[in-house]
Amino acid sequence: MAELSVRTIDGKTSTYLIEKGEIIIGRAPESDILIPDYTVSRTHASLRKTLRGYLLKDLDSHNGTYVNGSQIKEHILEHGDEVKVGTATIVFLDKVPRARLVEDSAEQKEEEVLRKAPRVGELDSQQDLLISARRVATARAGDSETTPERRRSGPEHARFVDLEKSNKILYVLYQISRKLNTVPDFDQLLSAIMDSIFEVIDADYGFVALLGKSPDELVPKVVKYRISSKKSGGEMKVSRTILNRVVHEKASVLTSDAMEDSRFQGAKSIFVQNIRSAMSVPLWRKNEVIGIIQLHSSRLTNKFTRADLDLLTTISNQVAMVIEQAELNEKIRRETIARTRLERFHSPEVVDLIIHGEDLESGALVAPTEKIATILFSDIVSFTPLSERLSPGEVSLLLNHYFREMTDIIFKYNGTLDKYIGDAIMAVFGAPIEREDDPERAVRAALDMRKTLSQIMEEIEPDRRFSIRLGINTGRVVAGNLGSPKRMDYTVIGDTVNTASRLETLAEPNQILIGEKTYRSVKNMFRIRQIGEKKLKGKSKPIKVYEVLG
Repeated sequence: MAELSVRTIDGKTSTYLIEKGEIIIGRAPESDILIPDYTVSRTHASLRKTLRGYLLKDLDSHNGTYVNGSQIKEHILEHGDEVKVGTATIVFLDKVPRARLVEDSAEQKEEEVLRKAPRVGELDSQQDLLISARRVATARAGDSETTPERRRSGPEHARFVDLEKSNKILYVLYQISRKLNTVPDFDQLLSAIMDSIFEVIDADYGFVALLGKSPDELVPKVVKYRISSKKSGGEMKVSRTILNRVVHEKASVLTSDAMEDSRFQGAKSIFVQNIRSAMSVPLWRKNEVIGIIQLHSSRLTNKFTRADLDLLTTISNQVAMVIEQAELNEKIRRETIARTRLERFHSPEVVDLIIHGEDLESGALVAPTEKIATILFSDIVSFTPLSERLSPGEVSLLLNHYFREMTDIIFKYNGTLDKYIGDAIMAVFGAPIEREDDPERAVRAALDMRKTLSQIMEEIEPDRRFSIRLGINTGRVVAGNLGSPKRMDYTVIGDTVNTASRLETLAEPNQILIGEKTYRSVKNMFRIRQIGEKKLKGKSKPIKVYEVLG
């Protein structure tokens, strides 16, 4: 069995056996191979077993997927290939040889004909695969040592039947894989797959349906008739007896003569719908039945066989993968939209919490909880006179540059950007994720903000330069989504927040003031000067105030 050896940037190596038909590699928690690295996209790449081998496909990742140093979109992996996904290195190991030993001269002749037939990727029309099968049949029929009787029965005939069946399966899989890349709409794709089914299985009627909220509810996705004049507006005809066997017993159903089949005695729908032969197979999501594919034949001369059922089962597995991929694509699309909106205001940690900690569709919320957090406020000194000297456009450009630099610093120290309040910034360290060093990181962020502002001021005109004040306080807060059902914000509230705001107001230009609890946490890490007790607006008692020097 093939396997992947994954080595992450910290030097750890893990081995994964490839036991599924398709695996997802990415940063999302639900990935089959999880790589916790922000240079890796949430769904970065997929590895799928195909007739040609294991196909590695880049899923439009942000930083790309590389095989042996070259960036790829799709690539059939060979034993020993080295794949780079972000900072992780993945080695593909598959020591099983692909070549099949030729056991006798008849099989050698058959293989020679198949080699001359066009490959899947080289086919010019939808019928080439079936024509290829007929060429093999012609070669078999021309064998002088094979009598007509032997061709109709015995091992030679059985091998030819198997070959014909394999070509049918190959043909349909080729059609499905080709339509996966050319039909973007999910419902249209299912309709195209049903068209392919009717090309290789002679049915009068068929449908693809997914289970609804209850096991007895079916939602039709595709309804197809062999004769177009018999279409009835997409109406789905269901034999409840057959449906119950497939859904509740989780088994495929094949009947060559439904009206005489003892399993369906008393089933009125079979007689009403004139079902002579029928087969139905489940669509799976892991161990759960999520829908069915069902075909009917109303002709006495056309009975489904075990080979037809095997073919439909193979197709159903592909359709299940198509459905799962469509659901994944929709989830990724919604998550991408949500993430793009949220990343404008929140750090990556908060974005992940909101997206993965709640169901966006149901409107579930991040419940407010008590936490110990450190709050940082910064404000531009004398911003009103500055804005009066500049045009609104110039003010906007100046603020956007300033906010962008300050926000990057907050995120650098794993802080959460709570909000912009005019020209002020409120940041939180310790919500949604508490850490022991929250006060330290808040102070380091403040020092970095002051240093970066000094560098920015050196690059702009003197009449546009400004200073900032910074206040930091640590204590208990309530953190979570607060607001109305129509508008929610992730924020923190409490006396700790108000005190941090008052400290910022008290500060001189480019001064960083901190409260007592923050001081006790960082007093041995920075140069700090005690200012003394100060009476703050809204506080009944004075508090001890300290200045961070560096």
